[in-house]
Amino acid sequence: MSFHIVHGYTPPIRSKDGSHPPKSIASMEIFNLRGFPQWVVLRGHDTDNPLLLFFHGGPGASQTGAQRRYLAGLEEKYTVVNWDYRGAGKNYQPGIPPETMTIGHLLKDARELAVQLLQKFGQRRLFVMGHSFGALFGLRFVNVYPELVRAYVGINQPTDRAAEEGRSYEWVYQEAEKRGLKKAVAVLERMGAPRNGLYKTMSDFVQQRKLLTKLGGVAFEQSPTQINVISNLFTPELSGFMKGFSFSNEHLWDEFVGHNLFEQIREVRVPVYFVAGAHDRICHDLIMEYVKQLKAPSIHVDVFEKSGHLACFEEPDRFMRLMTEEVLV
Repeated sequence: MSFHIVHGYTPPIRSKDGSHPPKSIASMEIFNLRGFPQWVVLRGHDTDNPLLLFFHGGPGASQTGAQRRYLAGLEEKYTVVNWDYRGAGKNYQPGIPPETMTIGHLLKDARELAVQLLQKFGQRRLFVMGHSFGALFGLRFVNVYPELVRAYVGINQPTDRAAEEGRSYEWVYQEAEKRGLKKAVAVLERMGAPRNGLYKTMSDFVQQRKLLTKLGGVAFEQSPTQINVISNLFTPELSGFMKGFSFSNEHLWDEFVGHNLFEQIREVRVPVYFVAGAHDRICHDLIMEYVKQLKAPSIHVDVFEKSGHLACFEEPDRFMRLMTEEVLV
């Protein structure tokens, strides 16, 4: 019991009749990744099912709670692996050397985790799924380590981050003008548009995101706070959401915004599936241009018409069909 109070727990897997599937797994385990012990949450109805490694958004926005709440059905077909990056969620701790908080270091951690998972479950390759920041991270991962991956699923896939941030600012400004929100327009004019994707201060960025959320550019007809914050704050796995989110953003945001996949990744050697939200005003529709130049064994793009930037959680049934009827096949 004391272990659960300090470290949290993940609830057991149950079948529809309430029983525990004999080959199920519901565990929180520590993996030593390049000398840094890191928590990993493993959940699935049958450990013979293929591995699905999820890269969360942010940077630093642990999504273990949202995964269980909205996408528990994945656990029937996959062994789902939720891993908070170094410095995020359960893997935040004071004293992490700042020089190790780079995407390059996190990619090496991810490779080590993937190798250990494949050895543990006796599999040759795994599926990779990423959302937002995790989608950019995921595409970089499959680009560097294709031999470990069966297929890649990018949800609300960032492409040209500077362009996306510029478009996001312009959309908020135009919506505020259209709706007669004079105070919001004044705030936006004071802060000005981002340069190379970056605002003058982090408080300006936060203000823009608050207005973006208020005007419906993050989620479509749903609460993004409920989906992406509340469900991850109040989770028995005790994710440590806020501290990890702040720490990771401080160290990774500038590097994240510096990405332009149009120039950096023109080809991947695994099948790719992109899920876009029709009302996403963070990534917008740049993915449609990106896929015209991307080379891959196969490319599938699915636009969710009732979603914003949280597409897999906003339309979970549709996402489940994609993952079980197309990706898994």
